[in-house]
Amino acid sequence: MNFDVKYKEKDIAEGIVTSIKKYGVFLSFEGGYAGLLHISEISTNFVNNIENYFHLGDRVNVYIKSVDLETKFLKVSIKLLPSDQNPYKEILPSKKITSYLKDIDFSKLEKTLPRMINEELEKEKKDEFKS
Repeated sequence: MNFDVKYKEKDIAEGIVTSIKKYGVFLSFEGGYAGLLHISEISTNFVNNIENYFHLGDRVNVYIKSVDLETKFLKVSIKLLPSDQNPYKEILPSKKITSYLKDIDFSKLEKTLPRMINEELEKEKKDEFKS
């Protein structure tokens, strides 16, 4: 086990973006630590394209959710940062998308969605028994 404890839960640390994926960004930290900022941890609002917010080499302040001392891997979040340190707290859909969504009648989907989900689950059960 590595006893060089550089980071702990609830710390705020600066990482450098080393890789960008559709599901999140990988960051490197001092002391040989690495971390994943999952797309769901950027904002409480919907983030459509992570590449609109991060670029390779960006320096990013993050809140440390957990630390694996053996692998030096951090699970991190931006949405858990104090409000004054969170540059992404106000990510909102564009006005064009918002106004478009207001014009859609979702009531039919709301009524049929539970049935559709049950049908899919039944199909999966049948497929499992066939395998």
